Amino acid sequence: MATIWVVAADAARARIFESRNRSGNDLREIETWVNPELRIPAHERVTDRPGRAYDSGGEGRHAMSEGGELKEVESDRFARELVSWLDDALQQHRFQHLMIAAAPHFLGQIRHHLDGHLKGCLTGEIDKDICHLERPDQVRKHLPDFLA
Repeated sequence: MATIWVVAADAARARIFESRNRSGNDLREIETWVNPELRIPAHERVTDRPGRAYDSGGEGRHAMSEGGELKEVESDRFARELVSWLDDALQQHRFQHLMIAAAPHFLGQIRHHLDGHLKGCLTGEIDKDICHLERPDQVRKHLPDFLA
């Protein structure tokens, strides 16, 4: 019997669910990953006040922002680490099929880091953030009828 893993993720958290059958009726959470850098509010991540710059079309000045750029870097790092961990788990034969449900932007970051081995066992992708759902049965409702 093949083991199926379902990853429900966004840039701040990834939850790994496991099922031993195609229907996914026995879906259960086995791991939770948290990206601590994105759990910290932006104003606490940057220690110095942002610099100031002149407007491009006038004499006004405004504060520069680093929050979005830092968030993007941390999100990509989290995606890379998650994919690396999944690749190690696949090599250990912990699962045979993989389904990913992630916030659209984060799903793109995950795709960017997927290699041939993980792509080969990928049975589906859902571009929706469902990692905030409390129970495995709530997660299951957003997945296809058959997981593999």
